[in-house]
Amino acid sequence: MYAPSLPADSLASRVARNFFTHSGHVPLVMLILEALLARPGYFFRTDPYVLLAAGLGQAWVMERLRSDQQLHPFLANLAGPLLYSLVEAALEGSAFFRQWHHQAYWGFAIGFGVLHWAQTRRVGLSTPLVLTENIFRSAIPLVMYALFEARSKNQVFSLDVFLADRAHDFLAVVLLLLGVLLGFADVGLRRSMARIAELTRRLRQYSEWSLGRDILDRAIADEGVLSLQRVERAILFMDIRGFTAWSERQAPETVVDMLNNYYRAAEKALVGAHLIKIKHTADEVMTVFADAKSAMEAASRMIVAMQSVLAPSGLAAGGGIHVGPVVEGVLGGEGARAYDFIGDTVNTAQRLCDAAGPGELLVSTAACQANGVPVTTVRHVLAKGKSAPIEAVVIVPVLRESASAN
Repeated sequence: MYAPSLPADSLASRVARNFFTHSGHVPLVMLILEALLARPGYFFRTDPYVLLAAGLGQAWVMERLRSDQQLHPFLANLAGPLLYSLVEAALEGSAFFRQWHHQAYWGFAIGFGVLHWAQTRRVGLSTPLVLTENIFRSAIPLVMYALFEARSKNQVFSLDVFLADRAHDFLAVVLLLLGVLLGFADVGLRRSMARIAELTRRLRQYSEWSLGRDILDRAIADEGVLSLQRVERAILFMDIRGFTAWSERQAPETVVDMLNNYYRAAEKALVGAHLIKIKHTADEVMTVFADAKSAMEAASRMIVAMQSVLAPSGLAAGGGIHVGPVVEGVLGGEGARAYDFIGDTVNTAQRLCDAAGPGELLVSTAACQANGVPVTTVRHVLAKGKSAPIEAVVIVPVLRESASAN
């Protein structure tokens, strides 16, 4: 069976499944045949273990290449017989290649390689190719038995002679019919796995929208990540100056189009940043980082990226950054829950954002010190609900300065 693996599977489990459903079939049949043909003591020789190693080696190559999204199905199917031939030919010499079951191993490998390559060249599931693959697979014991019988009788294999025996006819029909039945079952299984993979992809995407990719990846490995905990975070808020007045004069569709472009610009600027979560609320973008340096670097890129989106409408963005303790985790009741960040650090960053002018970033002195940025000129921000002014440093990204100079 050459079906896609589920993303959560480990490499070891995928290799084991590949061996028992594909790569190990010909080696195991050959091992049984060689054990029957050989003198007593076969399992004290290297031959059976080289066969098993060839099957496992091919399974490892196929699954490793699949993990790296570099699978070359035709060549990957040749890994087993190539490994087997290299080792055994070194031990037996040229006589190795004259043995019929060794030639059959290469024949089956080439056949499976062609079928798998053909499947990758088609979009979606190709039922005829899957059925053909399973019929071809069911022919492994039939072909090996026919060759074994001819060899045991010191005869040259002849299909007419083999099928002249009614028992052989029965065996051939049953095995090939079994291949057809297994083929239809394989088609159904692959379709089910494709639906599961698509459902998994969609659920992961929906979860990313709520949790963020970093949190989702950690939560899959450890569910305890979602529990409430006190941590140090750098919080960045950014929104559009004059958005409310501008949106009053626009059609709702125009506002939505502009906001989507604004969000896309923000997300593009965040590529490569050590981002924990991003959250959109109307014209406000809240981003959470593990450290102040990441937040300040990302904020500067965001301001620059957003300028091309907002400038045609006569708008500009401003932002605020603060660093400090927050409680993060899943909050809410049974009906509606979300991963969020709570604490005065969040409130302070939002107040700094509210006080920032167009194209400005107001960074608290605490965030500057955490990032090793010298604090020279300080702006004292009087914020609603705060008992004392917030000390902040004004940062204006380079693009705004160069644009004004031009």
